[in-house]
Formats: sequence, structure tokens, C-alpha cells
Amino acid sequence: MCLLKVYLKDEKMGKRLIARDVVFTSKEGGTIKLRDLNLKETTLENVDIISIDALNSVLLLESK
Repeated sequence: MCLLKVYLKDEKMGKRLIARDVVFTSKEGGTIKLRDLNLKETTLENVDIISIDALNSVLLLESK
């Protein structure tokens, strides 16, 4: 099973891990929702998807 680690790239704080073991990701308007293996949902606003690295299971987001 391929579970994502999600990082947020920010000018002030650099790159930081914000979620792990993510099994589902969706984008609804300006919001990105992440759901992990335990069904915990994280909602992020004002972010863009920069890259999805399937080989290393990494989703990189950036603050707008």
C-alpha cells in the first residue's frame, strides 16, 4: 500500500511535514482535503499542489 507523506513549502517556515499515512486527497475549490489511514481529515486552505512523487510517496504543497 502506498501512503503519502504531505509537506507544506512556505517562505517563512521552509518545508515541513503536515500529514503522514494519507490515503485520500481531494481538491474542492481553494481547499485541499487529506484523509489519513485512521480517517482523520485535515483541511488546508490557500495552498497549491506543487508535485506528487509516487515513487517516494510524497505530496508537496505550497502556500499561496
